[in-house]
Amino acid sequence: MVGTRQVRAWNSCDDQKAGRVVAVRCRMPLPSDYTELSAANLDGRRVEALWTFRASSAGDHLVLPDGRMDLIVRFRVSEEGEILAPRLVLIGPSQRPSHVPCEQGDCFFGLRFRAGWGGACLGLAPASLRDSALRGDAAAKHLGPDATLLLSAGRMPVLQARMVALAGRRAQRATGIAGGAMDALNLMHLSAGRLTLTEVARLVDVPERSLRRQITAAVGLPYKAFGSVLRFQWTLRLLSQAGSTSPLTLAQAAAEGGYSDQAHMTREFRRHGGFTPGRRQPATLVGLPLGTEADAAEIFKTRASGAAYAGAH
Repeated sequence: MVGTRQVRAWNSCDDQKAGRVVAVRCRMPLPSDYTELSAANLDGRRVEALWTFRASSAGDHLVLPDGRMDLIVRFRVSEEGEILAPRLVLIGPSQRPSHVPCEQGDCFFGLRFRAGWGGACLGLAPASLRDSALRGDAAAKHLGPDATLLLSAGRMPVLQARMVALAGRRAQRATGIAGGAMDALNLMHLSAGRLTLTEVARLVDVPERSLRRQITAAVGLPYKAFGSVLRFQWTLRLLSQAGSTSPLTLAQAAAEGGYSDQAHMTREFRRHGGFTPGRRQPATLVGLPLGTEADAAEIFKTRASGAAYAGAH
């Protein structure tokens, strides 16, 4: 996982008193509150990560879109280590940022599925939860007996064990998606969303119309929107990794990220992050299988040669 700097960030809260609005400074939870756990016992083809988040302070936590689906248990922990007031959330694929209100000590335990597999594992059409979620009783009703197991875990080690077991069962039952779509998703990640639908369709030898339909059905986002999210995530990493000794200008970042120009990159950052590239807010960068520059170069070489892509399903 690529981390972000641990910085103190403050947001502005409005406190209405006696007809006057008083500005109050509220500390936001930090990106470092997020941790990805070992996934040794998970089906890596369908499940991407097991993760935890514990709010170090009260405030709104910025969540950036990644085009994935997550199964989350939100709760608090007593001094004795017991899980209190657990609630379930099923998060759909997003293309917009969200701000999650947190109190200090709020805990989240999540399972993030690989792009294209969330709907199959959870038994949901991904597009039905696009930029939305099932919460509380609605999520519990959908998960059935699995919800009871998670909500009655009692302690974190038990919750983790039950979440891993749930992931295994649901991954095993999940119906596979079209091979062409899986190869296309792999290419989209390796190229960080910089290949067009026409280019990917030719590389995986699937008609454009069919591939567009397959990607939307599997991911829950249209091809262009999902590619834009990946490009945003990759460019954000470029800017976050650029150190003081080798700074990356915004124009260079736009070119590396595959944007037509800096203005295009700024529009996409506002759309997906709610901020501009030059005024980025502290945010968690979750672990995503995005390709390196070498991966992209190899794909573009294949594209130029006219050869088909030989991906692994």
